Amino acid sequence: MLADPMRRFPLRLKIAGFAAGLILLATGLVALFTVILPWRAKLKAQEQIASSLVKTALPLGIDLRADGAHFDAARVHALVANSSRVQGVEIVYALLWDDKGHLDPNVSSVNLTLLQRVSEPLATLYVKDRNQTLEALAHGPRQRGIRRLPIKLVGADEHATIGRLDLGLSTIVIDAELRRSLIRDAFVLVVTLFFAVWSALWIARRIAQPLTDLSAAMGRVREGDFEITAGPNTRTNDEIGDLARSFDEMALGLKERERLRGTLGRYVSGDVAERILSEDDDLSLRGEVRHVAVLFLDVRGFTTISEKLTPSEVVALLNEYFDVVVDRVAAHGGTVNKFIGDAAMCIWGAPRHAEQGERSAVLCALEIQARAAQLSTERKRRGFTTVGFGIGINAGEAVAGNLGAAKRLEYTVIGDAVNLAQRLESQARAGEVLVSQRVYEKVASEVEALPRDPVKLKGKSKPVPLWEIRRVKVAATEAA
Repeated sequence: MLADPMRRFPLRLKIAGFAAGLILLATGLVALFTVILPWRAKLKAQEQIASSLVKTALPLGIDLRADGAHFDAARVHALVANSSRVQGVEIVYALLWDDKGHLDPNVSSVNLTLLQRVSEPLATLYVKDRNQTLEALAHGPRQRGIRRLPIKLVGADEHATIGRLDLGLSTIVIDAELRRSLIRDAFVLVVTLFFAVWSALWIARRIAQPLTDLSAAMGRVREGDFEITAGPNTRTNDEIGDLARSFDEMALGLKERERLRGTLGRYVSGDVAERILSEDDDLSLRGEVRHVAVLFLDVRGFTTISEKLTPSEVVALLNEYFDVVVDRVAAHGGTVNKFIGDAAMCIWGAPRHAEQGERSAVLCALEIQARAAQLSTERKRRGFTTVGFGIGINAGEAVAGNLGAAKRLEYTVIGDAVNLAQRLESQARAGEVLVSQRVYEKVASEVEALPRDPVKLKGKSKPVPLWEIRRVKVAATEAA
């Protein structure tokens, strides 16, 4: 399974890791300059002292003859035995090779005391078999605690090699000092690293926790909770505090936007409000030809009723009945485009496309009439005034878009299909739903309808056939 490239890595761990890395780097540099480099310098100084001893003492013990160079074994032994007297150098052994590259065991020397400190097995072997020990030191693997220093021996003519001297320098003291320094630095590193990581985690938590709280608040905002504000621990006097204050301003702005959206949705339909708010240009909802189904409804006998009621009672009456209209139109995917006094205009197909606008409008109209009848029954039982709706429905091509001036716009639909729907509504009595021939053909298989005599309507040269929709067929109801 592939690793998630977006795997979350907490900020506090990043800060702690960064701090730990800096501590490790700093400790490593300190160890390099205060331990490693001085250790190497001491080894180099040891080599220089040993080389000086050889150059001072050994030439006096070299006898150049016709058959080659002969070395004074006593001087070599003295060099090895007395090297400890010189501060900073201890020679464990001195191995001499002649000019032909042969090891000379007679002249070679070993400081048994130093060898025993370096390697107990080699010291034991030296007591039993000196020559074998010399071979082991000359050709065996490098011994821990011994640093081999090869020195080329030359005669009077510096270009003539008369042999080679291998010194085994003891590094026990230097290595012990190195180990002590490393142990000390390691202890300091562990303690410092512990406190550094702990401090970094603590500081990171102080930094990351407000960000975590802000992230959680962001999630609440994403879910629609615009009452949320940044927590008190985020109101610091730094960049995080600035971020928290900006978050509060953003939440307040979103809350205000939602309030405006809700307010706008009460004056125009939700679909139109969404469309308006989603447009970059307030005037971009220009006219477009859409196929729409238009439903007009009007309160019958409203003038007479309004004469008997106070203005507040009239408003309460209309609002109660119009609640039914808004609820049913929204349930069937339509848009309440406008209220015109005691009338309402509802649309299917603008601004949102409707697949079966005619069917939705007819079913919505029947439900409005049924709910309005129920409401009237309840109001009559309580002794209140009741009203009834006349509804007309037509469908066809219409122009949908913003209508008005730059300072006052209204989203609506205009066209002959809209006018005919209004004319049909004027022919409907209370409780009736009248539709045009085009609408009836779309729903004929689902509803029970009665034909009405064609009517001569304003703006039409010929009488217009009408259909009164009575109810939904039983089979269609069961299928639904």
